[in-house]
Amino acid sequence: MARNHVSSKGVRVKLLEDVPSAVAHRPPPRRTKLTLAVAAAFLLVAAVAGAMLVASSSGGSGDSAADRDPRPSGTLADWATGITDACTTVAAEQPIMAQGAEARLDVVNLDAVQAGTSALVAAVHDVPLPAEEAEQAQASATVAVGDQATQAWTALTDSSAEATPEQVAQAAELTAGFVAGMTQLGANCAPIG
Repeated sequence: MARNHVSSKGVRVKLLEDVPSAVAHRPPPRRTKLTLAVAAAFLLVAAVAGAMLVASSSGGSGDSAADRDPRPSGTLADWATGITDACTTVAAEQPIMAQGAEARLDVVNLDAVQAGTSALVAAVHDVPLPAEEAEQAQASATVAVGDQATQAWTALTDSSAEATPEQVAQAAELTAGFVAGMTQLGANCAPIG
């Protein structure tokens, strides 16, 4: 049996079985240095990301209360119930908070009012915000006023200068606005004077 055939024009055509395989399979060239460099870069990025996660979850002093808030859940009514409990607890633990607005205006009570306001705001941050967006926005706006009140009292107690009656009145007004905002949203903060 002949392996070569002649075409009608006299040109010889080879059959496929006569043609050797066109590509010989060879293993790919090794890229050891590139592979090691990529692996080292990946491990470095993973180590840095891990260190950042550990640092952020350790509750460092730079964290604000809002960074540690529980996840939103429930309704505005659930939030108000939790806030009522917070107001009652803080009024019992921080007696200055139950003495009314006049006590907050007295410069002599500055440290006690700062501690009481901070305790109230921290207790409020422990109550999960409502899950529904509109209700969450209402509650968040009120909580933000509490944060402002805490900052105002802290600025007064941390200052080396003597607090003026106007500064104390402004901080007391923020605290009163915070309590009024929680009351408007359904909380019973009557224990806080």
